Amino acid sequence: MHRHSALETIYKVGKYSSSEKQSLTFKELKSLEILQIACWPDKIDEMSNLLSKELKIKNIPSFNKGIIFENKSLWRMEPLKWWLFNKEIEVSEQIATTLDISHAFTGIEIKGDNSSLFLNRHLPIDLRSKNFPDLSSASSAIHHVSVKLFKISSKNYCLYIPRGFALSIWEILLETADQFGYEVLELSLIHILTLPTKRIV
Repeated sequence: MHRHSALETIYKVGKYSSSEKQSLTFKELKSLEILQIACWPDKIDEMSNLLSKELKIKNIPSFNKGIIFENKSLWRMEPLKWWLFNKEIEVSEQIATTLDISHAFTGIEIKGDNSSLFLNRHLPIDLRSKNFPDLSSASSAIHHVSVKLFKISSKNYCLYIPRGFALSIWEILLETADQFGYEVLELSLIHILTLPTKRIV
């Protein structure tokens, strides 16, 4: 089933700046595939072993960390909860519950030399590498709207906004971005994160 973008009425590709330089780029990430996995407290070891086996990865991310492999990624959002992108797995209800939340969020990729500075206009998170290294995630809020932030690298972030608030948050982000100069890119039809040169798990 085709999923319409929450931003389609106001998403305008182009360069926006009072000068010739754009230090930020924005791109909506279409076709999100997000499986939320929440395991029972006494099944954490079984769940970790299952993820390792099914995804063919050696180390499961620790809390607020992620791993990117092939065109998939796994992020540990809470001690007992993961977000798995672009992959479906079967999990026994005795171990965990799963929920497809692909339709619930709008994903926005934010890149550029000033991406950390820009995000700190809204998010009270220390984004410096020593405190928030590559492949870290955090839950925060923009104008009292809960959002999820993933750091791919110091110049590359992904922001996930509840779909119902995506339009208003998008407008707020672009208003703030105007002081930096920005470009809105063509929508990414397939949601694939770019693997940094170094993995942190």
